[in-house]
Amino acid sequence: MKAQYIKDGIGIYAATATIMSILIPVPVLASIAQAFPEVPMTTVQLIAAIPSLLAIVANFVTAKLATRFTPRVRTIAACFFYVAAGLVGYFLHDNFAMLIVASCLAGFGMGGVQNSIASLITNSFDGDARGAAFGLCSVFVGLGGFVYVSMAAALGAEAWYNAYLGYFVVLVLIVLQLIFLPKGVLEEPTAKGEHVKIPREVIFLCIFGFAYFGATQLFNNNISMFIAETGLGGTMEAGNASQVYTLAGMVGGFLVFPIKRLFKNQALAANALISLIGCACIVLTGSLVGVCIGAAFMAFGFAVYNPIESQLVSEASPAKGLAFNLALMAATQSIGQATSPYWIGAAATPMGGGTTAMFYVGVIIFAVLMVVQFLYFNSLKKKAAASAEAPAA
Repeated sequence: MKAQYIKDGIGIYAATATIMSILIPVPVLASIAQAFPEVPMTTVQLIAAIPSLLAIVANFVTAKLATRFTPRVRTIAACFFYVAAGLVGYFLHDNFAMLIVASCLAGFGMGGVQNSIASLITNSFDGDARGAAFGLCSVFVGLGGFVYVSMAAALGAEAWYNAYLGYFVVLVLIVLQLIFLPKGVLEEPTAKGEHVKIPREVIFLCIFGFAYFGATQLFNNNISMFIAETGLGGTMEAGNASQVYTLAGMVGGFLVFPIKRLFKNQALAANALISLIGCACIVLTGSLVGVCIGAAFMAFGFAVYNPIESQLVSEASPAKGLAFNLALMAATQSIGQATSPYWIGAAATPMGGGTTAMFYVGVIIFAVLMVVQFLYFNSLKKKAAASAEAPAA
């Protein structure tokens, strides 16, 4: 059984490592802007933003196909969208519209892999092994991101469009998937007139995920401006904080299972506390060291939160409709991240606005999440205990 877990894991994490290939154009965005001076900078930035938005659509499309194609087929097919993105970005780089098309293709690949991998882990692992498997996904997402960004920067140094050659690394990972990726199971189709059931717990988890992901996105969106605004440094210092964030996130992926085992059904509330400490360190310490410590706490919390939420959604969902519920979770998370600057910015306005005020809003959001999640999961525990006592009585 252990050998089977290892075999399945190689295939699953080979697919997981493809997700952050959407970052490949990021190191060369400035060069793209120079190559197309007539294109507004905000439009150029869409190259980096579009994949996450298209991933929302792809998650639901992939979920819709769950009754016709196994997770293995859906995962490998989604990975070929990355390769297509590389082909378009490299060979048709003279046309800016084609670069947008390449980003759209990468977004479809990202959403397809996200949804199918979550289904595969649910099909292939049980209990604590499932939680550990979801946790290791964070590690390989981080490793993949580091490799893709480094490779794109090196390849694009001479000619920016060479960065798109980085997508062809996915071909190697597809070979590993063809060898090791488990088949998974087809979802049972819904009968005519029957609708996919969204359990009450899944709805609450989606609400929590929206708020948590939105608050965590504060770091990526604002840390550079916060460091400059508070006089703690410039680009180099912001880069150091971001590196700490990346490394701490990878460490967090290895510790999902111990955190889940330690805090049991209050793991999400504990994670909100970890993120609260991190956000408070960033905004209250007044030093670069404090910012880096806060970055580590926030990244650690985020790396642990996502796998645990995925596991809880998979456990709360019936087999029929699992893919849809996972897609709904991913969509609410992505929407929380994408809209974060708007609703957190609006909440920070009464405090004077600016990045410092936004981090104070983050502290409040994490504190509220911690309390609400503690009360919610405590009520679930009491309900479960009462249900267990009823048959005995």
